[in-house]
Amino acid sequence: MATGMVLGIVSGLLGGAIAVALLTYFSTRIRNNAVDGTLRYEWWFALLGMACLAFVAFAVGAISYYGAAFDNNSEFFSAIGIIIGFGVAAVYCFGEYFLVRGVYDDEHIDFYTPWTGRKIERWCDLESATFNRLMKWYVLRFKSGNSIRLSNLISGYGGVLDKLRENA
Repeated sequence: MATGMVLGIVSGLLGGAIAVALLTYFSTRIRNNAVDGTLRYEWWFALLGMACLAFVAFAVGAISYYGAAFDNNSEFFSAIGIIIGFGVAAVYCFGEYFLVRGVYDDEHIDFYTPWTGRKIERWCDLESATFNRLMKWYVLRFKSGNSIRLSNLISGYGGVLDKLRENA
């Protein structure tokens, strides 16, 4: 195996481990880090979107500056892949940061995402609450058939968990 390939694999694994550690840290830190009764993403999610945009800008710059100098098509298509992948990630991060909002109290939860729309449900209509370990979100299912997926990266989710324990 070539040295460059080994370094690429090691750096990818190291980057993945750092990402998991940071997400775990932020998830634990923001559990109850919100104004009582509010749900929203914090500043660092917008910062993540900006970092994704920086990768897009870097790839666009590489294509613009070195476009004719790529040794083969695979380098060009890799840069296009970076632009598309990180571009989608940036849109997702900004969509979550600027548009996802929720409020809850003793009677109900009102939660909006651009992906699934607005859902207003009463706690007494809650049928089940489960944690999806793979996606790191809580799925709240209600009698109406609606589901609210509440990420453990959204500040204030700990207050919702407290409401679930109270109503259990």
